Amino acid sequence: MMEHDREAAGWTRRQLDPGMGACRADQRQVDDGLLLVHSDYRPRLALVEQSNHADAGGLVITIGLEGASAYATRDGGQLRFQGGHTTVTVFRHTRGERRFEAKHRAAQLRVLVDEHALARYWQPGLSSLLPHGGARQLAHAATTAASALHARSLLRATDPLAVHIGVLSLLAEQLEALRPAPVRVPRWREDDIARLERAYALMQEQMAQELTLAYLCAQVGLSLFKLKQGWRYRYNDSPQRTLLALRMQRAKLLLENGYQVAQAGWQTGYRHPANFSTAFARYFGYTPKSVGRAGT
Repeated sequence: MMEHDREAAGWTRRQLDPGMGACRADQRQVDDGLLLVHSDYRPRLALVEQSNHADAGGLVITIGLEGASAYATRDGGQLRFQGGHTTVTVFRHTRGERRFEAKHRAAQLRVLVDEHALARYWQPGLSSLLPHGGARQLAHAATTAASALHARSLLRATDPLAVHIGVLSLLAEQLEALRPAPVRVPRWREDDIARLERAYALMQEQMAQELTLAYLCAQVGLSLFKLKQGWRYRYNDSPQRTLLALRMQRAKLLLENGYQVAQAGWQTGYRHPANFSTAFARYFGYTPKSVGRAGT
């Protein structure tokens, strides 16, 4: 499609300085919270682009058309994208860098679905896919024939309805692949449920202590296997992630009420302020000191 035809079809172009090489990204707003992006980069030198989603979250479907690129999160996570493969990632409150190799072409078609739009098509919402923020790769596999066909159609489509249908078809295929296969739910006795709830209460009451799963098991009378299995059944999460969430929410509340960073960390089980600050920033996407400043 010629450039003037793309503009007439609703695409807008962002192009880097020509001195950096042939690097452009065309985007098209499909619907509220749905964005289609076609990027085509061939940088002269290795290229790093900053990416900031500190105040946003959502899901991204990336169809690799040619070449490869990478995304590195601030906390050390690495995501890889390559031609002929479709990657599905979710993110919330994260910062990172897009990285492109020198003199290598990387062409991709991406569908960006923000958190509110995702809730229209995935009722459990973003939190079910990414409970604690950051960035997570949900799928990376060879592009299916159906997705490849939709991608080719979207690159040349001009009719808004055809574009909308194509984007939703891609989203539907990927969301369907994410749905877990039906599993037989075990029947749990009331006394086992009570033990799980007691373990949850211990997390709340003793989070300032060094809580281990072995300790919780001993206190409530469950094996480690049964604690983990029951926790998934009762709370739809792991005990470790639940404890982290409880600690972080309590720490945030303490900071908002004037506690110093070291005090908030100590009250939530962190004996070293640096470890607490790292965990807090990784969870929320901002430092505990910024909460203290906001509350003064």
